[in-house]
Amino acid sequence: MTTTLAMSGTSADDSGLLRRIAIPFLVACALILAGCSSDPDQRKTEERTGKGVGIGAAAGAAGGALFGAMAGSPGTGAAIGAATGAVLGGAGGYIYDQNKKRKKSESENEELKRENEELRKQQQQQQQSQ
Repeated sequence: MTTTLAMSGTSADDSGLLRRIAIPFLVACALILAGCSSDPDQRKTEERTGKGVGIGAAAGAAGGALFGAMAGSPGTGAAIGAATGAVLGGAGGYIYDQNKKRKKSESENEELKRENEELRKQQQQQQQSQ
């Protein structure tokens, strides 16, 4: 198979190959990583991160195809957009997950502080009554 190189160093065959391989590869990686945990809390992290990867890849592919079409190479634009979107979406999903965990932890901490204060008050009342 012979391909001619364009001015950018890639050919139409290369961009098609990249598009056919990159997007399914990224989706497969996200699915594999999402199923690798038995810890429910870890699964939640992977689920949120995986959703971010999927949404980011889809949005990036759409945007990349649009901008790639303007530049004359929608396939390459879609592949680059999908890869970039997957990375940014995965990072966003992970950050969102960590923020949710932090808020949950802070809420539990406040509840424990309230319970602790109640127990102290009860203990003081018992000591005063004796």
